[in-house]
Amino acid sequence: MPAHFDRPDARLRLLILLARLTLSAAQRKAALDLCRDMPAWDDLANLAERQFLLPLVYRHLHELAPPTLSPNDAEQLRQRALGIIQRNLLITGEQQRLVAELLEPLDIPYLFFKGPALAARYYDEPAMRSSRDIDLLVPPQRCVELLELAFQRGYRALDPETLTPDRQSLAFAVRTQRVVSLVSPAGVCIEFHHDIDRGAGIYQTDELLEKRVAYRAGNTLLYAMPTCELFVYICLHHTRHFWSHLHWLVDLDAIQRHPDFDAAAAHACAERRGLASTVNACMAFYQALAAPEPEHSPHLSRRSRDMLEACLATLQGGHEAELALRRRRPTPEFGFPWQTTAAYRRASRVRGWVGRFQPEYIDYALLPLPSGWQWLYYAIRPCRALTRRGRSLWPGQ
Repeated sequence: MPAHFDRPDARLRLLILLARLTLSAAQRKAALDLCRDMPAWDDLANLAERQFLLPLVYRHLHELAPPTLSPNDAEQLRQRALGIIQRNLLITGEQQRLVAELLEPLDIPYLFFKGPALAARYYDEPAMRSSRDIDLLVPPQRCVELLELAFQRGYRALDPETLTPDRQSLAFAVRTQRVVSLVSPAGVCIEFHHDIDRGAGIYQTDELLEKRVAYRAGNTLLYAMPTCELFVYICLHHTRHFWSHLHWLVDLDAIQRHPDFDAAAAHACAERRGLASTVNACMAFYQALAAPEPEHSPHLSRRSRDMLEACLATLQGGHEAELALRRRRPTPEFGFPWQTTAAYRRASRVRGWVGRFQPEYIDYALLPLPSGWQWLYYAIRPCRALTRRGRSLWPGQ
């Protein structure tokens, strides 16, 4: 998949180099060289914050102490980083409260993935890892009672925004959406998943929950994927989003540095999941990004170069560039054609076509029908789609 990008400027090259937990001597030298060309530290801070990387960038710069970073600029970076760290700590606390107030009282098997769970297990300083939300996987048959209790404890609907706390509404939302998002009383988004691969069949929820492992965050015992499984999953997930945020690169670095990581076990897991090409490309991509000019790295294969070009395009073009690449994905689960087979792509197109006729929560919100009459949504939905299509073609009518 070709992607247009300009040669990264000094700010972006520096951030890519600093997107890891520790720096080698060669990386430290390259980082200091890039710091000499830094036009404005405010601009660097803004870009680092958009890339969810500012606390880690500040830590590296504090250790490097580049002569061009004035005490005033350093203090401003520190203050901004502290504000983000406070938010990260709030999210970590909400994760523990979620377990104590919702999951443990209902005795629901669960696991956390990405975000604060990944930070707690693999980062030397978990608060360095910025998170926007908490991702939770639970069995689909337990979702309704979990959401019901969450509403009772003061959570509010985010997606679907019109979700109501009655059991019929919750059951319909769980049946028609793979993830329901609520906002906790402290203002943290919780994504309640019962399927993590968009129905592609790569992962089965029951199997993942059966193999979950325990880890400790503060005084709380939490559950997550085994290290090799999580590594393969983040390679799949972040590639699907074209590595459009640099904190994901730190995730790749942090897991590989951890004592629990076993490269052979990760490759074996990738083979079982049919994701070997994805993981191999990610490993080469990661090695290339360890250099100040990754596009010239000898580690790049054709596939990892595709990944790098898409990453640089999204880093420079922002969310609009990522959306443009998403529209060209071969399937919703995969970013590049070489990740999958022609047969899988054909099956995915069929699933997508069938999915257009499946009811969505908005159908229920517009006309709440009792369960025995919800088959009518299959008849109503095409009519609504035609009406919406007509309005887009003739907006003045």
